[in-house]
Order: sequence, then structure tokens, then C-alpha cells
Amino acid sequence: MPLRNPHASPRRVLIANVTLAGRSGTETMTRDLALGLRAAGERPMVYSPRLGDIASDIAAAGIPVVARLQDLPDVPDLVHGNQHVELVAALLRFPRAWGVFVCHDRTTYWSAPPCMSRITRYVAVDRYCLSRLTEDYGIPAAQTRLIYNAVDTNRFAERAPLPPRPRRAAVFSNYAGPGTHRESVQAACADLGLPLDVIGAGAGRSCAAPEEALGAYDVVFAKARCALEAMAVGAAVVLCDTQGLGPMVTSAEVERLREWNFGRSLLRQPVRADAIAKEVQRYDPADARRVSGFIRAYASLPEAIDRYVRLYDEILGGPPAQETSLETELDEYLRFSATRLDQLLTQVAGLRAPYRMEPLSDAACSRVALSIRSAPTDIAAGARFTMAVEVSNGGERHLNSGAPFPVHLAGRWLDVESGTQAIANAARGPLRPIVPPGATETCDLTLVAPETPGRYRLRVTLVQEFVVWFDGIDPPVLDEIVLTVS
Repeated sequence: MPLRNPHASPRRVLIANVTLAGRSGTETMTRDLALGLRAAGERPMVYSPRLGDIASDIAAAGIPVVARLQDLPDVPDLVHGNQHVELVAALLRFPRAWGVFVCHDRTTYWSAPPCMSRITRYVAVDRYCLSRLTEDYGIPAAQTRLIYNAVDTNRFAERAPLPPRPRRAAVFSNYAGPGTHRESVQAACADLGLPLDVIGAGAGRSCAAPEEALGAYDVVFAKARCALEAMAVGAAVVLCDTQGLGPMVTSAEVERLREWNFGRSLLRQPVRADAIAKEVQRYDPADARRVSGFIRAYASLPEAIDRYVRLYDEILGGPPAQETSLETELDEYLRFSATRLDQLLTQVAGLRAPYRMEPLSDAACSRVALSIRSAPTDIAAGARFTMAVEVSNGGERHLNSGAPFPVHLAGRWLDVESGTQAIANAARGPLRPIVPPGATETCDLTLVAPETPGRYRLRVTLVQEFVVWFDGIDPPVLDEIVLTVS
């Protein structure tokens, strides 16, 4: 860990996080940052409105953790905010504190950067998040910093060398529930004869100590922090999650992939069993060892803590923050937020105007035709699969999944004899690509097979949300096939 900071007295740093009730990336980072700052001679405190086991871990180390700002034992000099709302709430509560915002996500609303005069630095954990700060929100580059995520290499000890061929694999993700990438990974590993476990809350197997579990696996399917931890241990890592499939991380690519946090922007391939198997076949024990060595040398926690301490030096090295009234602070924050909201609404209206979906009449619906072009005839229970559907638009308006009344592809699972609905809810998927007037397009519909084996009639149709089911008009617009679920 970095040496104690050179200031006469340690800085009081409040770390604010949206939740500490699970084991997500920002929760783990909050724990590691708090412990690292204390080792560096600072006085960390932690605030989150939702507390759980990881909050208990932090408190057990003697660091104050509160669910209400008024319960903090001291007034912070600086608020380190990982999410928008919690950072703003803390700065409004403590009008003499400076703020730093850390963007951990490119798309979620809680990772949108707030604008207040006391937030003088904005940190991105990878280049994808950096583009949100500078391109989407126009934050000057001089106010931004790039501090990559890090892993506690003392906690995640290096495992024994990998075997010549992989013997065990794991999906390591909190999102690997039914109907996600999990089924495709399972199918790929089954074809390769590679035993697979699933670790994470989505599978009902939340792991409080991944540092103890990961060493048992030779290949790990993960992204972002989960991938970072698996590489630190020494596993061969294939980037994969619900959003898509990325590459096996190799020593030739690890430095570049780290710039993007081994995350969502790298998951560019469809999650298919054959593509997953192809990545697993790139398994190289010696190269995985080199990848682990890079992570342990350049992505270790002490280096990240040192960069944050130096950033706090920048922020707190100048004059103290001037206290302003709550009304002035709220006016500043709300004016920026309202202006930004108006800009976004204008942009969205402009983007969707040509393809805005208003309610279709029955006559317009009847000029649409639909047919199944390719689909399996036998599928495993609970398996995720994709079928090709041809949609022809004989009407005068575009068909698409735009607001406010989107048109979606839909699949109904019916009893093969009676035709009654066997599964309560119909599955839906976006209509992609858009089907212009007079055109025919082939669209993909992804479904999950029923959990109960048997023979089913699968009906594919269209639905305009809040308006009409196309298989309910006269004549109905639909196509059906019979599948065996085994």
C-alpha cells in the first residue's frame, strides 16, 4: 500500500455508493478503496443507503459505515462518489466538502455525471466511460482522469500452474440467470467435455469469497471486475456475459483490453455455443500465466490507491471550498439537470421521429405477412435459441419497435393438441431491422424453451404493445411449428 500521505493530518474521505447489500463491482471497489485509504494514512468513511454483508466487512475493519448521512461521526473533507444521487446528496449535506465523481458505467442513469461547482474532477474506470464524460456531457478533458479498476492481489493469490488441458470451467457473473448467456456456455462446455459450474447471484450461488473459489477453475467466463479477479488468480479467461461474447484474453491483447475494463464494449460477438467453443480452444496455460503476471504487476490495488491519493492531493491542495447556501447549490444542480434533460429529449425526439410508431389499424395489420424461415425441431428444456422470421410489410408505414407503441415479434408456447397456451406469458423480441413499406426483412427472435419436456406448438406472431396482437385479427398474422422439448 502507498505510504501515509504527507499532510499534517489525514484527510477525511467519504466514499458514497448506491448499495453495499450485494457483491457487485462498485461494492467490492468501495471495500478495497476504504481499506487501502486507511492503510495510506487517510481517514475513510463509507455511506450507502443499503447495507449488507460487505458493509459489515468494512465496519469490522474499524471504518465507519452508515446508511444515513446524519450518522457520520465526522464531517468529510472530500466526497468520493461512485454514483450520481449519493454524491449529490452528500455534497448538499456537507457544504464545505469537495467532490470527485467516478464513472463506472457507460449507460446507466446512476452513473450519469452530476454537475456542481464543488465537483472538480471526474474519473473514468476505462475509455468507454471516459467517452461518456467528455463526449456525452462535454466535461473538459482537464477535469477528467483515467484510473483503471484494480484487484487486491494479496486477497486473490496466484494459483498453481494450469494443467495442459482445461479440467474445470466456471461462469463467474451475477447476471447468469436462466435465459442468459449461461445456456450457450453450458452447451459449448458440454460439447468440449468440460465440466462447468455457475457462480453468482443470478444462479442462486452468490460467492462471498471468490478469492477462495476461483483457484479451482482453469477456464472462467466473465467480464469487467469478475474477469480481472479470475486473471489475477491465474485462470484462462474468456470475456463473456449477457451482452455478448468477447475474446479469450491473451498476453498480446491484455494491455489493450484493460483500457476497456474487459467490459461490455468488448462483447461484440453473439453468444453462440460454437463461437464460445472456438475461444476455449485457444487455451494456452503458459500464456494465461503471462496474462496473470501482467495483471498482478500493473492492475494491483496499491497502484490504484496511490493514484486516488494523488488525485485527492490535487483537489484538496488549493483553497478550501467556500460554503454556499443550500438554495444556491440546488439551483445550480437543478438548472444543469433540467437543461441536460431538455437536450436529451430533443435528441430522442429527433432520432425517433421518422420511425415513431403510432397505433396501427386492423387493415394495416392485415397487410403484414409473417413466416418462420429457420428454427430447431428439437431443443433442450430451458435452452435459449434463436429463430429466423421473415416479415413482409404490404402497408404504407414503417414497422419497427419505436415508441410510443412498439411492434415486437412474439412467441407463444401452445399445447400441441388443444392449441391452448401452455406457458402463461408470451416471449417478445425487437423487430430488427426496421421493415419499410413494401419490403421484406428477416428478423431474429430469441426464445427460451419451456422447462417441462414434451411436444409444443410454437406460434410466432407480432404484437403492437398496448394496441393489438396480430394473431387476433381476421385473418390472423402468424406462423407455427411443432417442437420437441427434451
